[in-house]
Amino acid sequence: MKSIEEFRENFDKVYYNMLLDVVAPFEQKRKDALKKAVICLICGLIVAGLFPVIYKYVDLFLMNTFQSLPPDDRSDLMGYIMTVQGLIFIGLVAAPSIIAKDFENSLKGKVMPILLRSLPKFKWSSEKCITSKFIINAKLFGDYNRQSGDDNFTGKYKNVDVKMWETELGKETGSGKNRTYTVRFKGVLVALEPPRQYKGLTLIKKDNLIDITPQGLEQVNLEDVEFEKDYNVYSDDQIEARYVLTTAFMERFKNIKLAFNASKIEASISEQGILIAISTGRDLFKVGKLWRLVADYEQFKTMANEFASILELIDTLKLEQNIGM
Repeated sequence: MKSIEEFRENFDKVYYNMLLDVVAPFEQKRKDALKKAVICLICGLIVAGLFPVIYKYVDLFLMNTFQSLPPDDRSDLMGYIMTVQGLIFIGLVAAPSIIAKDFENSLKGKVMPILLRSLPKFKWSSEKCITSKFIINAKLFGDYNRQSGDDNFTGKYKNVDVKMWETELGKETGSGKNRTYTVRFKGVLVALEPPRQYKGLTLIKKDNLIDITPQGLEQVNLEDVEFEKDYNVYSDDQIEARYVLTTAFMERFKNIKLAFNASKIEASISEQGILIAISTGRDLFKVGKLWRLVADYEQFKTMANEFASILELIDTLKLEQNIGM
């Protein structure tokens, strides 16, 4: 594949000529899953609405039936019954998302290998594709000791190794009642490993009210005033940073944020390559939404746009060219 235009053309060909036949049998499965999800949600709302009524009548029942029990024991029994009702409510409310995820996974296993025929050198899996060393050396996040992942895409575009990992990184401390968990990152990490090697470390961080310059780095002043309103850029190599952060790069960088509908996007450029952290609270790369037709073109097109935004950045930076700085 030689260009973004070729990728988009291939994507449409794959969708119309191959994908539609594969997803057609899943439409009835989608309807069945949607029906189950709606029933669970309605039942959960009914259980929630009955809380006061059940509490009142269970309390009267216990008082009349177990008069010999001490008040404290009746209170404990009442607490147990209400806890069971609460667990039933939680289960019913959580069921729709579980049903939706199960359906998505069953569809994704069939769909992804076909979709990626539009990107011949890419593959999809559920195994982690970006090493912890790469993430830590990027210096975008605080320390973390918990990680969980979903979709992984690995491949090569114009001699650049591309890895995309939907993940959550977190820091867990303490245990039991003293356990705390802090989310360091949730979204998609994109690692670009080009033949070119950068000499310094450059960080593109979301602009905050409190601006603390990372140790050993200096703030880089850019010509793009609008970009500087949203981001702080730090580097230990000012010349290299300005060479990389062209007006075209900044436009592509902002386009990635739009394509992924991200709440925040940051990046690290170093000798190991480029790590882009795309923060979003939603489940990405979805191809089986219960409330939309299985063959709905737009949900597949969204994923194509997300991929294209990354490939466009590679084109803009000319990462396939191993040139000196």
